[in-house]
Amino acid sequence: MLNKQRKMTWRTYLAYGAADLYGGGCFFIVTTFAMYYLVNVIGLHPVLAGLIPAIGKFWDAVSDPMMGYIADNTPQNRFGKRRVWFLVSIVPIALSFIIIWVPTGIESQAGKFIFYTIAYIIFFTVSTVSYIPYAALSAEITKDFSERNKLNGSRLMFSFIATLLGGLLAQPIIDAFHGSMMGYFVMSIVFALIFALPWIPLYFETWELPEEKRQKKSDAKFIKNFLSLFKSRSCRIHIAMYVCSYGALDIVMSLVLFYIVDYLNRGSVFIIAQGALLLTMMATLPIHNRIINKKGHKPVYVTALIIFAVSIVLMSFHTPQTNPVFLILNMVLMGVGISANNLIPHQLLPFLADIDKLMSGENRAGTYSAAMTLTRKLFLGLVIMTTIGFVLSGIGYKNPVPSVLTQKQFKEAQNLAVKNNENFENINKYYSLREDGNFHLKYMSRDTDEIITSMYKKLKKNENANPLFSFFEEKDNFDEIPQDVFENLLSSFDKKDFNEIDKKFLVESSYTKSGEVYKKIEPRDFYTKDDLYDLKELLDKIDFKYSGIGQVQKPQQKESTLKGVKISFIIMPLFMILFGIFFGLKFNVSPENHKIILDELNRLEAGGKKEDADEKTKKICELLIGEPYGRT
Repeated sequence: MLNKQRKMTWRTYLAYGAADLYGGGCFFIVTTFAMYYLVNVIGLHPVLAGLIPAIGKFWDAVSDPMMGYIADNTPQNRFGKRRVWFLVSIVPIALSFIIIWVPTGIESQAGKFIFYTIAYIIFFTVSTVSYIPYAALSAEITKDFSERNKLNGSRLMFSFIATLLGGLLAQPIIDAFHGSMMGYFVMSIVFALIFALPWIPLYFETWELPEEKRQKKSDAKFIKNFLSLFKSRSCRIHIAMYVCSYGALDIVMSLVLFYIVDYLNRGSVFIIAQGALLLTMMATLPIHNRIINKKGHKPVYVTALIIFAVSIVLMSFHTPQTNPVFLILNMVLMGVGISANNLIPHQLLPFLADIDKLMSGENRAGTYSAAMTLTRKLFLGLVIMTTIGFVLSGIGYKNPVPSVLTQKQFKEAQNLAVKNNENFENINKYYSLREDGNFHLKYMSRDTDEIITSMYKKLKKNENANPLFSFFEEKDNFDEIPQDVFENLLSSFDKKDFNEIDKKFLVESSYTKSGEVYKKIEPRDFYTKDDLYDLKELLDKIDFKYSGIGQVQKPQQKESTLKGVKISFIIMPLFMILFGIFFGLKFNVSPENHKIILDELNRLEAGGKKEDADEKTKKICELLIGEPYGRT
């Protein structure tokens, strides 16, 4: 309904809040999984993988104020001024999230880089088009202070729920497909529906109040107002605090998969560790609120950053042999610090808006909020993601090797090897020409189970399949098979299939185990992940640009690289945390100082002049603004 006041009900609060499943969940998933996916699943070079979300975030930052201008100047119509954008966004929200995880048949590094860069630009464009009008709606659906708080409280609750869903559900879906491209694709479809569907009731259960006439400001005035925010000392410090605390979190979430999966080799613990972090963040929010009400924001912010820093330092003591319980407890401690650091910068926004109003004479809370968001997005895109990509490359982190090369790509590798005076046999030995006309990476030991299972499934289609084959229904590992089962398996294949088995597997002599005769099964030719690192190093050396077709194979990183992952995971967020503490200690907005600011604003609104303020008020105003106040 347009331009009519309606009674706020639980349906209104739920509809408004549920839409932030999108904001809370999708950006958490992208921050946590994107870098790892682009490097280790798609096979992009770390530098290129870091640039993709960086370019996307830069576009996101630039497009925000443009969309704000468009949303503010959208004509009133029967679909609503803001709400019309919700209808426009429902399908694109789902599709744009899926596209950044879609498997692609593109073979070259440059081609994949271009494809996923465009995909991320589309994704961030859709998020901007939908989210800017959504963020503005709470101020235009009601004028009641309490109702606005309830709307934003509902939004915060659903945002946390979405983050928790992303932390606990995304990885199991991916693991169900063995970490393959298809696993990420299925995950994207599931969450695309979770993110998009709530925007349908958002449209139908909300409304907009009659629009107040506003004096239209020129674009030049808008830019001037925007830049003038940074004249205030307190505003500069506050935005620096915001960027530092969130920057540290962004780094941790971008590198945590590399740290847990690669360095600690504890991929199975990742879901539990991340769940412990997120649950702690949610559980400690009310505790932080109570302490803030008693002590103020500054001491809680600094203390929380110190807790965050201690938890990061403790991460340096974990090794692959460490009991995972200690890692989980470490993540709990980290959650205590991060929780307050996420909360406080947003809670301080009204205080900073009052200080800005004292300086500018205008209420610019919305513009200030946009300045916070813009600064963080620019920093995340231009500095953090780009730096992570270069750091991973600098420590020697290798993206996966191609599992399947076309004959043209294989010939290209041969030509590059000759051109660079490298022995092509050091590449050729890893691949074999198969029936499909492509060169396949020779079997790794872990592929045995998958190949034998595939054989069994082929036989299972035969109605006369031997009942002994129930063995394959009951087991997950087939590196040893009872002799009678094995012989029946072989006899069920025709001559061509038997020759394929003989090519693929080395069948050792029979041996007795627990009174039963077994056959030992191994691939004839296989390489370990350590060998794949050497292959990848050689492919990089000859500047081979293709990542092949199909699934890629992740190499085992060198010991020095794994240590580099650990050091990066610790040093980079610590750097941001220390700067956050530095700026936090310089922040002088307190409940006492804020009361003085409010009293001064009331005095000015009653017709008072700045130069008539008492000396104490002038000193406090000068301390917070950073320039002379009421002095001639």
